[in-house]
Formats: sequence, C-alpha cells, structure tokens
Amino acid sequence: MTRQVAIITGAGSGIGRAITQRLATDGWLVHAVDRNLDAARATSALCPEGAVVPLELDVADLDAYAAAFAHIPVVHALLANAGICRQATLADDFADEVWRTTMRINVDAVWQLFRTFHDRLADGGRAVITSSGLGKLGRPGYGAYVASKHAVLGLTKCFSRELAPRAITVNAICPGWVDTPMARGDLVKNAVTFGTTPGIEYEKACEAIALHRFVQPEEIAALVAFLLSPGAGAITGEAYNISCGEFFA
Repeated sequence: MTRQVAIITGAGSGIGRAITQRLATDGWLVHAVDRNLDAARATSALCPEGAVVPLELDVADLDAYAAAFAHIPVVHALLANAGICRQATLADDFADEVWRTTMRINVDAVWQLFRTFHDRLADGGRAVITSSGLGKLGRPGYGAYVASKHAVLGLTKCFSRELAPRAITVNAICPGWVDTPMARGDLVKNAVTFGTTPGIEYEKACEAIALHRFVQPEEIAALVAFLLSPGAGAITGEAYNISCGEFFA
C-alpha cells in the first residue's frame, strides 16, 4: 500500500507539532512545514523514523510556494495550521502593521496553500483549517486576529463546496485556550496590559472555561485525526469547537 501523504504548516511547535506526531504515529508520511527548519526537524525527531519530512517555508512568502512544494506530486491531507496572534487596539500606532501581517499569515497563506495544492489533493482527500474560537466570537484588542479567523471559516465553507465533486472534505477546527507557547505568550501580554502576572492571567482564563483547564495539543490532534479518517467522510464545511466548554457559538 502507498503511504498517505499529509502537509501541515506551522509544524514546528504547539498544535502543529502535536498533529504531526499523531499523524506520523498513525502511519502517514507528513511534510512538516515551518519557517524555522530547526523547529521542524525537532518535531521530526519526536516521530517514528522516516515518517516526517521537515520543510522550511515562511508561509507569508506567497511567491515561494511553487518552488517549495514542486517535488510533492500528490497529497491526501492538507492542514493549514500556521498562524499568529498579535494584539492591537484601534488606538495603537502599530495597529495597521499588525493588521497587514496577521492577514497575510492567517488568511493569504491559507488561500495560497489551497491554490498550490487544490489540483494535487487526491480525490477523496481531506483538508483541515485551523481557525479559533475567536473565529466565531470577538475580543477587545484582537481585531486583526478575530477577523482573520472569521475569514478562514468563510474559506472553509467555500472550499468545501468547490471540492465536493471530488469527494474532498474541508473542515475547520476552532480551539479555545490551548496549552501552547503561543497561548502562554498571550498570557504574558495580558499580564502586562492588566498589571498582573502570567499565573494570575492563567487562573482568570481557566475560571471562564467550563472544565477549568486549557485544551491540550494532543486533544486537538485527536480531533484532526478523526476528521482525516474514513469515518468522517460525510462531514464537510463544518467548524468544530474544541474549547473545554469555553464557548458554544
């Protein structure tokens, strides 16, 4: 049997690393894409030998996709996971830069990944886009991030209809607080904003979550593994919450 091939962006840490490890363990050949090649290699080192191919690409460099992926003729799963979360209010001098950078990485890069692979995604294949709970809700100071994650839910719905004639499913995941370096960085920023500590901000965040804890990256990976499985063949155009009960939108 030919090993199924997956591509995941943002594979060097956090959710992307956990998904890569899960798929590699499940027998996939995973192209682990990250702007930091050492981080992608570190992810590969955590996986079964030969299961992961580290690949360096800054997803914001939209002109680099053709060359970076020219050697991959077919994929069975496309995972648009790379993203950033930067805060800026309307009054901040740097707000326009945050908006442009966030949209380029969180939205334009998703578009470009599908533009690159739509005709190399095997019939019956799977695609999953990482959105966020803030792709359905809002939060002060997160305008660029919230807008970007709303936008990729729109792409999920459109791509699912466009690729349906080939039995390709396209779904999104909407995590809440996940215990990753990016989330921990947000806690640090919040602590500076509110004059507290990261520990206090973590406790505040957990208090607002029904299960009073953060989601673990491995739990995200388990959901993605299901969406890539044959058992999820009837699911497309959906946006799955995974937030320990933080939100129900």
